[in-house]
Amino acid sequence: MFCKEQVAQLRDYVPRLHSAGAELVVLGNGSPDQAKWFIEDYKVETPLFTDPELRSHAIVGARKLNLFDPRTFLRGADAFRKGMRQGKTMGSATQLGGLFVITADGRMAYRFLSKFAGDHPDPEDAMRTIETP
Repeated sequence: MFCKEQVAQLRDYVPRLHSAGAELVVLGNGSPDQAKWFIEDYKVETPLFTDPELRSHAIVGARKLNLFDPRTFLRGADAFRKGMRQGKTMGSATQLGGLFVITADGRMAYRFLSKFAGDHPDPEDAMRTIETP
C-alpha cells in the first residue's frame, strides 16, 4: 500500500522533473512479472527496475520494517483514508524505500531513506535540488 501511495504521489511530479532535465526512476523489489503488473496497474510511465535480491537496497542503506513502530499504523490509517488499499504483497514485505536525486554529473543532490513504513519524503524538498529559482 505504501509503495503505491509514494508512486502515485511522485507520478504527479514527472512533468516538472522532465522540465528540469531529470527523470523519475522507480526501483521495486518484486519479480519482473510483478513489476510489469505494477507498471500497468498504476500507470507508471517512467523507468521501473526491480531487484528481488535487494542488493541495491543494501547498497544505499535502505532500512527494514519494524513491525512494532506505531507510526506505521498511523500512516497506514492515513493512506487508507486517501483510498490506498493493501493488496497481495509483492516482493519483500519488510523492505523500506527511499528517494534519491542524482544529477546528470553523478552527484547525489538529495537522499531520503524511510524510517518506517509510510515514511515518505516531501517531493517539494527533492524538487528544490534540481529546479533553479
